[in-house]
Amino acid sequence: METDTFTRETKTCSASWPRAPQSTLCATDRLELVYDLYTSVKRHHRPRATNINLVFLHGSGMSRVVWEYYLPRLVAADPGGNYALHKIVLIDQVNHGDSAVRNRGYLGTDFNWIDGARDVLKIASLELGGNGNEPALNVAVGHSMGGFQALACDVLQPYLFHLLILIEPVVITRQATSGGRPGAPPVSPQIPENLYNSLLSKTCDRFADESQYVKYMKNDSFFTNAHAQILQDIIDFERTKAPGDDKSVRTKMEQTQNLLCYMNIQSFASFLISNVKFVAKRTIHIVGARSNWCPPENQLFLQKTLQNYHLDVIPGGSHLVNVEAPDLIIGKINHHIREFVLTSPLQSSRGPHLSLDERTAKFNQAFESFKNSTLIKTSKPKL
Repeated sequence: METDTFTRETKTCSASWPRAPQSTLCATDRLELVYDLYTSVKRHHRPRATNINLVFLHGSGMSRVVWEYYLPRLVAADPGGNYALHKIVLIDQVNHGDSAVRNRGYLGTDFNWIDGARDVLKIASLELGGNGNEPALNVAVGHSMGGFQALACDVLQPYLFHLLILIEPVVITRQATSGGRPGAPPVSPQIPENLYNSLLSKTCDRFADESQYVKYMKNDSFFTNAHAQILQDIIDFERTKAPGDDKSVRTKMEQTQNLLCYMNIQSFASFLISNVKFVAKRTIHIVGARSNWCPPENQLFLQKTLQNYHLDVIPGGSHLVNVEAPDLIIGKINHHIREFVLTSPLQSSRGPHLSLDERTAKFNQAFESFKNSTLIKTSKPKL
C-alpha cells in the first residue's frame, strides 16, 4: 500500500486463552500472535465517507504475507465518496508465519480452528474498536481455513463483522463429518494415510541450502502455480536459518504444525456445522470452478444454511485461487464491498451529538415503541 496513504505497524499480542486442552505442551503455556496493522492517513478521504476496516485470514500453511499483493490494489477510497479504507489487519495464526516463530517449543498437537477464530476476534476487538460518531463497516476476508474462521467469528461474536467474504472456505470435508451428515457428533481425528503422505510431500520445512529451498518452493510446494509476486513474497517471508548452521534453511512454519491443521479438523468442524445457521449477515462465497479440495456438499450446505448467502464463481479457479488468480479476487472484493456499502443501513448512520436530556427522551420514545410491539394484549378479567 502506498506509504502516503497507509502507515504500517507490526504488532504482537497474547493469544486467546483458555484454549483447546492439547494446544500447548504445558497447561501453563501462553501463546502469542503477530499481525500487521495498516492505518489510513486519510489525506484523500472525503469527510462524509464511511470507514471500511478489513481483516484478512489466511489458509492452512500460508501466512499474512499472501495478502500483501492485495493491499495496493484494493480501492482505497470510493470515487463517489461513499466509503474509504480505514484499517487493514493481516494476521499470522499461532502456528503460522512469525507467530509460529514466537511460539516454537510451546505448541501442542491440537490446532483448533475455533481457537484461531477467537484469536482473530481478540485482535479485531482491540484494533477496530470504533471511530466515535463515524460509522465503520468491518469486513472479514478469509480463504480456506480462514473462511472457516470468518464464519466461526460470526457465530462467536455476531455483531463485530458486517460483511463476510469467504474464498473457498473449508467447512465440510469428506473426512470431517460422520457419514457426510452435517451436524453429526464429533469423532476422534482421523485422516486417510494416502492424504497424509501427500501432505508430507507438500509441507517440507528443512532444506540443505538456499537453492534447494527455492527449488522446492517453486516446483514441489502448494504454491507452484501462485502468482509470481506472491510466490516470491512467500519465499522471502518463510525463509529462516536453522540454528548453528550457516547453509541450511528452514521455514517459519514447522511441517508437523502444518499437518496438524488437517489432522484435527474432525475435532471441531461439527461445532461450526451445527451453528452456521445463525450467521445472518451478507456472506459472499467465492468458489473456484475447478477446485477439487472442497466437496460439492460443502457449497450446497452453505447455500442452504446461510441466511444471506451470495455465490460468486471464478471460472477456471482452483482451491488456491486467492494466490493463483489474485487480481480476479481483488476485483471481486472491491465489487462486493462497494455493493454492500451502498446498500447498508450503516452508510447513513451518522448521528448528531446528543445531550443527556435528548438521549433520555430518545430512549423513552424507543422504549414505548418496543413495549407496544412486545406486549400481548389480553382482555380484562370479569369481576
